Amino acid sequence: MPQHHFPMLFTQNMQVSRWLRTSLLTGVALAALPASAFAQDTITRDNDAATLDPITILSNRERTAPPLPGGITLDNEALDRIAPRTLKDVFSGDAAVNVGGASPVTQKTYVQGIEDTKLNVTIDGTRQNNSSYHHLGTTVMDPGMLKKVDVETGVAPADSGPGALGGSIAYETRDARDILEPGKNFGGYGKIAYDTNSRGFSEWLTMAGRTDKVEALAYVQNNNTNNYRDGNGDKVDGTANGSENGLGKFAINGQDGERFEAFASHLEDEGVRPSRPNFGALTSGQGAQWISYKKTAMGVSYVDEMPNGQFDPELSLNYSKSELDVPNLQNGPNFFHTNSEIETVNGKAANNFDVGMGKVNTGIDFYHDEATGTHNNGTRAGSYIEKSTNIGIFSQARLDLTNRWRTSFGGRFDRQWFTGIDGSEFDEQGLSGNANTEYDILSNTTIYGGVGTAFGGLPVGESSIYNFSGVWDYTGFAPSRSFNYKAGSRVTFDRLTLDGNVFYNRIERSHDLSDTDRQTTVDLVTRGINLSGTYQFDTAYIRATYTHTIVRADGAPPVSTASAWQGVLLGDIITVDAGKEWHDLGLRAGMSSELALKNDDPEKYGAEPIDTYFVANLYGEWTPDTLSQAVTLRIDANNIFNRAYTDRTTTGYDSIRTEPYMDPGRSFVLSAKVKF
Repeated sequence: MPQHHFPMLFTQNMQVSRWLRTSLLTGVALAALPASAFAQDTITRDNDAATLDPITILSNRERTAPPLPGGITLDNEALDRIAPRTLKDVFSGDAAVNVGGASPVTQKTYVQGIEDTKLNVTIDGTRQNNSSYHHLGTTVMDPGMLKKVDVETGVAPADSGPGALGGSIAYETRDARDILEPGKNFGGYGKIAYDTNSRGFSEWLTMAGRTDKVEALAYVQNNNTNNYRDGNGDKVDGTANGSENGLGKFAINGQDGERFEAFASHLEDEGVRPSRPNFGALTSGQGAQWISYKKTAMGVSYVDEMPNGQFDPELSLNYSKSELDVPNLQNGPNFFHTNSEIETVNGKAANNFDVGMGKVNTGIDFYHDEATGTHNNGTRAGSYIEKSTNIGIFSQARLDLTNRWRTSFGGRFDRQWFTGIDGSEFDEQGLSGNANTEYDILSNTTIYGGVGTAFGGLPVGESSIYNFSGVWDYTGFAPSRSFNYKAGSRVTFDRLTLDGNVFYNRIERSHDLSDTDRQTTVDLVTRGINLSGTYQFDTAYIRATYTHTIVRADGAPPVSTASAWQGVLLGDIITVDAGKEWHDLGLRAGMSSELALKNDDPEKYGAEPIDTYFVANLYGEWTPDTLSQAVTLRIDANNIFNRAYTDRTTTGYDSIRTEPYMDPGRSFVLSAKVKF
């Protein structure tokens, strides 16, 4: 792809730097191979180990309550099986959560059709404010170290945090003790992968160590891939991935269960992207541009993992900063330099009180967002700042009323102070509440339901374009509020589990963060049905999920190019995944697929229907005993039928001004992982 805004020397130096990083990480991984193969004691494989379970396996630390009925959990084992390289991989097995976008920096996540900027999203407790630019992704992250993902769909408990209009997503990364094997005080792994489609390498290196009371972890990851080719064989410009990621963790464990943790992470994604990065191209012919995105986070926390009596605390304090720099944003015939910085501080102090029949989690949380936008567009050139501070108190009870009847209910009160870029000040407050119940009508049949309303407050706007196309006006700026409902049933027949629910989510005054009129809103409604079924064999499983999701903005189907900060059309989507293990041989294999049926909704606003597509993937792993189970070889065959398609949640398919990204065609990802 042309990089016309930068001299060739710069791009050559950048390529050399990436080559050096690739060589270094590859060398470390390969150097560990002989040491691992000959230094490790032979490990006896346990044929009676836990069988494959595509839903939930408890980890060695279960600090948070599981999602409400109808929610989604991905645990350590499921994530290992997926081996995700992007967020799209993480949620590939559940039709209710969709991720669109061609590259990690442009991917956006939707839960029941609602963009995750309308949800409370955290990574290791760090609040994610992703309002820098509507043409970028929302939660930009490296999923390589994920240990657990909890998704509350629609109705969210009070202790999931403020602003949970459409639910919540909590990502948790691995600790040193998740990496180290029992009895070992030092270890880790190196991994390298090659993608035959994008013709590039990705590398991972993780090291962990511990003593009786102290543990530490270091993780680095590097990508050096080129633009991929779609199912038609055409190169898709702007999809090269040169991102870099790092994570460090430190923990102190007390004798009585006290645990203090600290972490820091950093992500960088720099490269040439289309003029509007979430679209494949603009039909006006505007050229590619250089974009730099960086995100840094850090945090500390304290928990008691062996609570005694009524003292079961959870304390956390987190900080994050994201930076977006676009040196040559083309707008018509002109070029402008825009920059965005968003800093967030958030924290929580809570305690789980044991009330005999369950627990009541009560506490206080807060956040402070400060967004700065800078540009050089004419008379409005300059730097502008929006600020938002929120303090909330909450309580959530999770009780077993009888052997058959369980309930979860709670509420929170939030007080918010907001300052606009023109100095306008707002003081808002609101209540949120939820009530959920599940009852075993038979020994194998459970019915459940939930209802909730959430105070959304005043969101920080799109900071990269503050006063860019006009002077921002805060007249009538008012908080949003959601109303969420769901009801369903779960039935178990020995090895077969079936689950189904209907849902309805309504967000009143759902804000458009990019409009100069800050009170530009829509009433966003998503409704539909989710179904899932899992059959569990001794060493295998097969699982299918289905969603029928209808999305409406002010009563009409939303245009995809106007879906930013709101929702996107889904319709009918079916996913199927399966896996099988051969313990004696050290083999594991599986598949995943997605079928998105034709959606006629765009015809209601004069566009073409969204086409049906089907995509299927296979994977296989081998961990040979002859190498002390220290080496894992894996192959992923993605889009095996080489379909030319655009993912249902990738936008730009219904506008004469944009061309959508085509998803990758057939690719084989070859990887080798070496434990030491």
